[in-house]
Amino acid sequence: MRTIPALLVTIGLAAALTGCASSGAGTTPSSCAAPGAASEAVTATGSFGKEPKVSVPSGLTTKGTQVSVLKTGDGREIEDGTPVVIEYTLVDGATGEVAQTSGYSGQTAPITAGADNYGALGAALECAHVGDRLAVALPKSALSSGSTGDTGTSSKKTEDAVIAVIDVKKAFDARATGTPQLAGDKMPAVVLAPSGAPGITIPSWKAPSSDETHLLRKGSGAELTAKDTALIKYTAVAWGTDGADATVAGSSWTDGSGAQTVPLAKGQVAEGVRNAIVGHRVGDQVLAIVHQQGTAYAYVIDVLGKVSS
Repeated sequence: MRTIPALLVTIGLAAALTGCASSGAGTTPSSCAAPGAASEAVTATGSFGKEPKVSVPSGLTTKGTQVSVLKTGDGREIEDGTPVVIEYTLVDGATGEVAQTSGYSGQTAPITAGADNYGALGAALECAHVGDRLAVALPKSALSSGSTGDTGTSSKKTEDAVIAVIDVKKAFDARATGTPQLAGDKMPAVVLAPSGAPGITIPSWKAPSSDETHLLRKGSGAELTAKDTALIKYTAVAWGTDGADATVAGSSWTDGSGAQTVPLAKGQVAEGVRNAIVGHRVGDQVLAIVHQQGTAYAYVIDVLGKVSS
C-alpha cells in the first residue's frame, strides 16, 4: 500500500498509478480513447486478476492513447473521479518485454480515474467497467514526460508504445453518498460542486478551542475501526485566529492526487484527523475542526471505502 503524502502527515491525513477506456469491444463513447491498431495487436492470456502472459509484436508504435477491451466485465462503469483498484502489467512495445507489474498480491492502493497525477494511464480507465481486462497502448512520452493532465490521446506523432494490460477489479463511489445532515452551530458553511468537491467558507468568529466533529452526510456502509485503512477525499482550510484570511491547506479534489488511503492505526496520521474518521461509516461526510501546531483547520472528509492494508 502506498505511503502517506507529506502534506497529509503534516496537517493531518493520507495517498494513491497511472487516458479513457472503451465500454465494450468495438464500441466506444466519443469522450473515451478508441481501440486502434496498437491496442488491438495485444493478446493476454490467463485468469482475470492474475498476472497474464502478454504478447505484443516487437517494434509496436502508436499515435496517442488507444484502448481495447480484451475481456468484458459487467460491473459498474468507471467515471472521472472514481477510485479504482486495478492489477496491471506494463510491457515495452519496442521489445515485448515486461517492464513492471503491480505484483498481483491484492495490495495495490486504489487510484483515481482521470486524476492529473496518473496522466494517460489513469485517464484510460474512464468508461471501463469493473471486471474488464484492458489493453492500453500509450505513447512512451506519455509516461516519461512527467507532465500532468496530458493524456496523449490526441497526439499526431507516431511513437514507440508502452502497453498496459489492466484488470479493473473494484470501484468505489467518487463522493460521499449518505443522507445530508445539519452541522452544529457556528461551524463553517460547506457547499458542494456538481462533482462533490466541497467549498468551505470560514465564519468571521474564532475557531472552537478544541477539536470537534460534525456529520454532514450519514452513510450506511461499513464502520471504520482503528485496524482499518480508509479511502477518503478531503479538503482542509486553515481557520485564522480572527476568522479571516482562510486559506486552503490541502485538497485531494484539486491537487491531482484523487482519493487517498489513510491507515487508521495510532501514529499514522494526525490524531484529530484519525478521530474524525474512526467510528464513521462508508458514505459519511464529516466536518472536522482539528488543531495542529497552533492552527485550527476545518476538514471536510468524504469516507469512500475500507481497503486492505
